[in-house]
Amino acid sequence: MPVVPTTAYSQAEDALTLARALMNDSSGAVFTDALLMPLLNSAYRGLQRELAENGVSVLGEQQDIDLEPDPSSGVTNMEISDTSSPQLPSDCLMPQMLWERATANTADTFVPMEKFTSGGGMLNLQPSTYLRLWEWREDKINLVGATQAITVRVRYEKILPALTLGTDPVQIRAATDPLAFATAALAARSRGARALAQDLLGTAQMATEELIQRYFRPEQLQGRRRKPYSYHRRVIYL
Repeated sequence: MPVVPTTAYSQAEDALTLARALMNDSSGAVFTDALLMPLLNSAYRGLQRELAENGVSVLGEQQDIDLEPDPSSGVTNMEISDTSSPQLPSDCLMPQMLWERATANTADTFVPMEKFTSGGGMLNLQPSTYLRLWEWREDKINLVGATQAITVRVRYEKILPALTLGTDPVQIRAATDPLAFATAALAARSRGARALAQDLLGTAQMATEELIQRYFRPEQLQGRRRKPYSYHRRVIYL
């Protein structure tokens, strides 16, 4: 009987097997898992960047962080970073939106916080009952501080864990083809086969475009075309 998969995610080995086939080495005599895995992870990171730059929400995550007032100062933390307590989620690349709610008022809805974008650091405001503002600078969330316990809901762009074993899940659905072609392109380039590398890379880019289209197709009637490299998005925080 066929084995019923327990997840819709493919495994790293699926991409490795296809990459070896593309390099005419299906037996793995030359391109072993140990040799290809760093190249696969490079392709994996590149695909994550492509999806993030195109606004694909598969890399979005959300987590609630409880901030308690310090007993001596009576004010909550003025930053959330990799070294603070509590700290940023370990898979956080960059926060996108923040909301807040008094921790004790569990029936209340979360209220959006305003992102402070002017240069020169946060405004020199006195802490009040709510945080109100936030700023992302030097890889940390800077805050004014609050005089009561606050729960901060952080919506952020996450980093997927690196692949280490062939059985590791690739946490991007239907990503076998773009990853395999990109991995094979890197392998070909490492052996000096630049023409083959360029051909494989072109196919990887087309597969990536198709994957992005698939994510956006349910949201719009027409296919989505990537902006040219000369295009600069203007982001306005409300």
